[in-house]
Amino acid sequence: MDPNDLVLQYLDEAHATETALVTNLRAHIAMTTDAQYERLLKRHLSETQDQVAAIKVRRGELGEKDGRSLVAGAFGMAMDVAGQILVLTKGPLDAVRTTSQQERMLKNARDEAATEALEIALYDALEAAATAAGDSRTAKLAVDHRKQEEKMLGDLRKQIARLAVATFEDKTDTKAAATASTSRSSSGRSRSTSSSSSSSRRKAAGAKTSGSSSRTSASRSRSSS
Repeated sequence: MDPNDLVLQYLDEAHATETALVTNLRAHIAMTTDAQYERLLKRHLSETQDQVAAIKVRRGELGEKDGRSLVAGAFGMAMDVAGQILVLTKGPLDAVRTTSQQERMLKNARDEAATEALEIALYDALEAAATAAGDSRTAKLAVDHRKQEEKMLGDLRKQIARLAVATFEDKTDTKAAATASTSRSSSGRSRSTSSSSSSSRRKAAGAKTSGSSSRTSASRSRSSS
């Protein structure tokens, strides 16, 4: 297989995934009633649209430069069609997967997080293949896109924790006793306090040992004299 065709194949996979995500993000934005979550989705929609455009340009550059085999071209078209079919079959399910609006947003956010993890892996593979082929421009594209996906995944995880609490309160009619971030902070402070206490005890024990040694040495000196 020509190295250029393999790089193009991975670009095709990334293009199909990003194109499908554009459609999903638009659908999820239309469904959300949470302003904070909506802002995050809109930000990433813009990023994803730019990524689709950048990948399309790079695919064209590689095809024009080295010539693209019919097999690689057919694969790219198949990937894009498969991505759109997945969106069309999944879209209606998103709207009826639960009667709770809070839970619907939570499940959408979980799906988006899974997609981000997939995209990170795709760009890992694309960077490695492009680097092996000596294609530094495609490798840089993969690195730049992956940074955006990693940031989005981190931001989504924060939203998931918040939306899960909102879902808990919505479905149980119970006020949350604490949030996950509060629990983690308390746990961190507890470990820090415990560590400080242990350090203080060790220092005190060391001081006692030092004092005892000094007294022993002084006693020996008096005995010798």
